[in-house]
Amino acid sequence: MYQNIDLRSNKYFTGAVLILVFLIGLGIGLLIKNGQSAPIVIDKNMKIGLPQQTQFMAQKNIGNGLLGNFLASINGKAYYPKGCTAANKIKEENRIWFTTRQEAEAQGYKPAQNCAF
Repeated sequence: MYQNIDLRSNKYFTGAVLILVFLIGLGIGLLIKNGQSAPIVIDKNMKIGLPQQTQFMAQKNIGNGLLGNFLASINGKAYYPKGCTAANKIKEENRIWFTTRQEAEAQGYKPAQNCAF
């Protein structure tokens, strides 16, 4: 009879120890975490490696609704004039705007061959 009680107690003891270890680990993890995690920032201009000044101009243009005269896809290699029908196929979220041809070419874009400049 005493053996039965000891075996049952041993099962509960093991379960209690596992729960206690889990709770201690959770508590230590919460103590070690300092502050909130850093926000994830996705900047599409960084994908193509634009310098800081152009990134600011692109964000400023899009943010204020002031669009440049030329646009390109962040995934492409060609730039288009504003009124080109081929440029309309670029998704809005993939567009990057330039005020001059020189600005677009300085970022490595070439003039599109299917649009008149």
